[in-house]
Amino acid sequence: MPLYEFECSACAHVFERVMKVNEDLGGLACPACGAVNLKKLIGRTRFHSRERYEERLARRMAARAAESKGAGNR
Repeated sequence: MPLYEFECSACAHVFERVMKVNEDLGGLACPACGAVNLKKLIGRTRFHSRERYEERLARRMAARAAESKGAGNR
């Protein structure tokens, strides 16, 4: 499913939402202020898969483990 980026017209908060391509935006509201007047930002749509998510998560966890080992050697 694509990852879309939205900007709230009321408070200018930018947030992301994973949505189906043809999903209705009717129930979507700004998580910061609750306004429903949102603008879909162009060019920031990304597709992601569970495999890519798991790869990124594993890299982040390895980096954190390396940082904690490095902090212990100081």
